[in-house]
Amino acid sequence: MRYLPIILLMLAPASGLAIELDGQTDFARQLAINSSISGRIESIGVAVGKRVRAGEVVARLVDTGLRTHVASASAEVDTLAPLAERMLTELEKAQELYARDSLAAVELQNAEQDHSIALAKVQAAEAKLARARFLLSQAEIHSPIDGVVVEINTFAGQYINTRVENQRLLTIVAANSMIASASLPYEMASPSLLRRSATVRYGDRNFRGRVIEVGRRISTGNNNHPAVDLKVEFEFDGDLAAGLPVRITIADE
Repeated sequence: MRYLPIILLMLAPASGLAIELDGQTDFARQLAINSSISGRIESIGVAVGKRVRAGEVVARLVDTGLRTHVASASAEVDTLAPLAERMLTELEKAQELYARDSLAAVELQNAEQDHSIALAKVQAAEAKLARARFLLSQAEIHSPIDGVVVEINTFAGQYINTRVENQRLLTIVAANSMIASASLPYEMASPSLLRRSATVRYGDRNFRGRVIEVGRRISTGNNNHPAVDLKVEFEFDGDLAAGLPVRITIADE
């Protein structure tokens, strides 16, 4: 029994230690903004470093041709719609006469066919108009998230061809959320670290976060010691760049 207090004193400090690591910042979410249609860039509405809101227009394509297509399709609908309405009136009259045995079946069939053809033309024109309007809407390129523009790879006058793979007009990163990455000694790695509270320190500023990843692939850490990747996601109230040196403290729980 006299050895028990000594054993407890040896174990107690180990259970109360936090993990401290040197790491660096990275963007939590990074999105490449592309165009869904081919066309020529008319204007870029943002600059590198600018904060944008979800839905904000970041670039526009020249839309002259697209507006012409909308006007043409709209005119076609306006022309065909009255014809379809007239064919419907004729069909209703034919149905009434046929019910009174005052019209031959073949004439009723002709009226039904004329109405079906007119209706199909209207529906085709409406589909064309809907597509033209959709394409016109794609001439405005919007930010899908609240974020910060970190890269612009296009300019006014450039032609964008959607058949070319890996096009990237702009790059936007999520605002107010970043990652701190570090190498964690392998013997400290444990699934229990996931979702654990952590503090990320840069300079004299502290940011609260949580562990979101404990890697499973062994790499070489400090002093050629086996290690795994560890990532902490944290929120911040301002602008931080990627690649900044930080100190990560993972709370003991």
